[in-house]
Amino acid sequence: MLDIIARLPPKNVAQCKLVCKEWLDFILERKFVRAHCHYMRASADQKLLMVGWKTIEVHSLNYKSPGFILPRGVTRPFYAYPSRMFFLASLDGMLCVCLQNTCELVVWNPLTTKFKKLANSNSQGFYKVDSDALGFFVDSSDDYNILHIKRRRGTMTVYIYSMELNSWSTVRFLKHRPYHHYTYLWSPATLCGGGLYFVVTQCHGRSDGLTVIRFDVNSKSFSELCFPNVYDDEVSGSLVNINEELHMYVCIGNYDYRREIVLWRLKNKSWMKVFAYPYKLWMPLSTMCSFTYTICQGHVL
Repeated sequence: MLDIIARLPPKNVAQCKLVCKEWLDFILERKFVRAHCHYMRASADQKLLMVGWKTIEVHSLNYKSPGFILPRGVTRPFYAYPSRMFFLASLDGMLCVCLQNTCELVVWNPLTTKFKKLANSNSQGFYKVDSDALGFFVDSSDDYNILHIKRRRGTMTVYIYSMELNSWSTVRFLKHRPYHHYTYLWSPATLCGGGLYFVVTQCHGRSDGLTVIRFDVNSKSFSELCFPNVYDDEVSGSLVNINEELHMYVCIGNYDYRREIVLWRLKNKSWMKVFAYPYKLWMPLSTMCSFTYTICQGHVL
């Protein structure tokens, strides 16, 4: 039964929850949630979350049956204009967003409309967009976690929120490393295999001021990885998970004059060049859409 129901679209899975209590309990189990999310990610019918000033819409991207499909509006169960929300991470049907008016972190499932605010009276769960970094992951105990790297007044504290325990804890960062300074910029986290990966950039953008930080989601420890072997006055990198292998697009040249974009793949802690494109073949950044998202039942908040 698991394999059959897990392959159904989210709307049909929600209807199955009404059949009987046995089916409801079955669908709420984490084993089923993980299976359903796996099939949705592998589905040809992928979704794109489009964020406007007052609305959030889900658009279908069915590559096997292309054609125009009317978008579906998303109802927000909390008060906040979409333009005042920062979408930080997604995992298994859930979104982690920051509400700009309060700086609170919220985990939200748009399909079920369930949400949980993570901020507490100890100032944990408050996010500063221009200095903090965040990742969303599942550990070896199948517990959903939020990693919050918090930088305030030249100091860094790393918090982990456990959805199972509904509490925050702290973990150690790398000793004697300067990444807490505001001269370093942290990218959004990319989840791949058993790690969360960040590109950390010094403001001048040279290749010798770039590194990759890895957070092991099971041992809860940090490590450093080298940046791809690129030497230029202006370099930037963007991480992406392709078939559970970590890749990086490296842009060479400054913003006004990009010369080349190179795709690298991480293999045994070393970067291997896959291919390179002249920049003129790439879509302008301003035309790209905002946030990709897998719609599924997700974890019950």
